[in-house]
Amino acid sequence: MIDADEFTGTGELPDALAFVKPNRARCYVAVDRADGLISARELTDELGCSITTAYRCLNDLQDLGLVTDSICVGPDERPKTGYATVSTDTSQPVRADGGTDR
Repeated sequence: MIDADEFTGTGELPDALAFVKPNRARCYVAVDRADGLISARELTDELGCSITTAYRCLNDLQDLGLVTDSICVGPDERPKTGYATVSTDTSQPVRADGGTDR
């Protein structure tokens, strides 16, 4: 099982996870550690939870802007939805009009 306290990704956990349930933080860590996209079914194995709980966690993380979904082709040649973390890099300066200086 994934433990958010053992997160070894670059930097720290995003601030948005400070006030979420612990299983949401574990879900974020599992998605972040995945090699490429991870499916909700794969998350059930990682987190030891039901598929419904995995989808709830993913939906909450998407609402926070921490996880994004993408359609990809699975090993059985059928489309599947995979999830990945969104970069939280804030080092790029943003102008007041929403543009960037780069």
